[in-house]
This record gives sequence, structure tokens and C-alpha cells, in this order.
Amino acid sequence: MNPGMDNTLRLAIKPECFNAIISGKKKSEAREIKDTTFKKYLETWQQDGNIGLLYNKSLLSGEPVSEIYIYNNGIYPYIPISYKYLSMISGLTGEGDILIVEVNDITFEPVLQKNGYPIRFNIIDGEFKPCKNGNHCFWNIVYHLGKVVEIRQKKSGIEHII
Repeated sequence: MNPGMDNTLRLAIKPECFNAIISGKKKSEAREIKDTTFKKYLETWQQDGNIGLLYNKSLLSGEPVSEIYIYNNGIYPYIPISYKYLSMISGLTGEGDILIVEVNDITFEPVLQKNGYPIRFNIIDGEFKPCKNGNHCFWNIVYHLGKVVEIRQKKSGIEHII
């Protein structure tokens, strides 16, 4: 299988991360799942103008909800879009070097505070209220990286396909 529009996620990354992936020092790339980005990372359904999240019933305690911030005893029940490749561009302007890497696995992890505990909260009247034992949590989707497939260095004009 080769990278294509339907199996490749495009991301912008910092130049130092770009180089760390090439050198093999960085083995994963994570992104926070937000209201504005979840459709890029998670499998969804749409019907009559409504949108929801597909989930693994065996991982969800209680009734199903389409809530990207659900804590669910620290287990994220939603199904990631099964990208096979990441196409990462160095820098935010779209002018940088491009790196295409295989995705070996996709997992989820809570976003952690500086003290190492998950950022948990409750939503009260539409507002996020920090709470040590909150029913909600911010989550990262983590792409575990495999083989570097292609490197395109735009400035130097070098293209290296592996």
C-alpha cells in the first residue's frame, strides 16, 4: 500500500520534531482532540444533520454518548480513523520540508498536567470547571511511527524516497 489521499493524515510539525523522527529518536506524534479537530482523527456518523462518534461498546462503561471529552475511567472508547501514513510538513506556513512515515499503531492518552495527572473537569452550564475527579478529560491521539517512507527537502530540492 502506498500513501494516498484516503489513507494519509497531513500534519504540520516543528523542524526539531521533523529531524528527530528522521533520526529515529522520536517514535510517536500526538495531537489533542478538540471540538474543532475531532472529525480529522475519529470515525463519525452523520444523519439528518446530526453528527456522532463511532465507539467500541466493550470500552464504554454506561450509555453511549458523543462526547469527545469523556473520561470513562481513563479509557477512550472512540474509534480512530485508521490512517496508514502521516505526511508531516516542517513549519506552519506550508513551505517546509515534507516527511512521510508509516503509522504502526494508534492509541489514546489523557493530556497530563505538569504533576503527571490527567487534566480532568466537569462541564457546568457549558463551562469547563477543573475537578480532580471530573467526568471529563482532555485527550491526545497518539500515532506510533514506523518506517520513514519519503523525505522531500524543498529548500535544497532534494527528494529521497526510501
